[in-house]
Amino acid sequence: YVDAFFSFFVDGTLDESKVLPTVAEITGREPRTFDQWVAAHADAFR
Repeated sequence: YVDAFFSFFVDGTLDESKVLPTVAEITGREPRTFDQWVAAHADAFR
């Protein structure tokens, strides 16, 4: 994800990889959104 993120902002390219259900299959729950992850980890960046 990070590589795709920086490629977009540096090179203007999009990563159009297929989204897979791997997280849900392994953890038994849907993956978090980026906003949910940020809210859960914001204190680590302060």
